[in-house]
Amino acid sequence: MKRFAKAVVFAVGMSLAMGAMAAEKLDPALQAVTKEKFDDQAAAIRQQMKAGGRWEFVDATERAQVNTRLDEIAALLAKSNSVDEMDRTDKGKLLEAQEDVNAVLTKKDGRRLICQQVAPTGSNRKQKQCSTFAERERQRRDARDFLRSTGDDGIRTN
Repeated sequence: MKRFAKAVVFAVGMSLAMGAMAAEKLDPALQAVTKEKFDDQAAAIRQQMKAGGRWEFVDATERAQVNTRLDEIAALLAKSNSVDEMDRTDKGKLLEAQEDVNAVLTKKDGRRLICQQVAPTGSNRKQKQCSTFAERERQRRDARDFLRSTGDDGIRTN
């Protein structure tokens, strides 16, 4: 019995470790290595934060934070052309700014897949339903707009 319990604990531990490794393999939106590569990435990120872009659901506060951090990285890379040429302090500042940008963009990535277990109406058997972050946000926005277009009594006003 002890061996079985140890085997179960080992299997659970391995699956958690595998999940953690899989999470680390996600490609970050920003990988500042050289000034030229960063300039291209920063321009693409700023473009994709506009309506219809990959990160269109980044709110105004987050957008300001991302733009500020991109400007900080640009200033650091203006002093030295690549991360390899930077001193330790500047490397730390660059990595911190880069992590902030990647954290916001990962959270609001329109391509991020979100899955949940949902029981359809009339059934207790749950089914897995997946949709992208962008699809969910558009549905939420459409529902909010619909409710605003109707009065409190549920009757359409337009």
